[in-house]
Amino acid sequence: MRTDLIYSDDVLYVNVEGNLNKRGVSNLQKKMYSAISSYGIEDIVIDIKGASKIDKTAFYDMLDDYDSRYGGNLKIMEK
Repeated sequence: MRTDLIYSDDVLYVNVEGNLNKRGVSNLQKKMYSAISSYGIEDIVIDIKGASKIDKTAFYDMLDDYDSRYGGNLKIMEK
């Protein structure tokens, strides 16, 4: 799995490629939360179109956790 985090125009863009398993979701969450906490980011776009497989339970649990902790604007780009 590969993730790229790009911060531009007050938006954090997260591009995900490869197999997004439970461990990958956990790593993605740590990276995102670190950036959000450090820079006070409220707008996030997660692009999962390049992901070949996704552990949907872990991924959507992460999104629920994000919503309860930060409540920012989150957009998911899917196939």
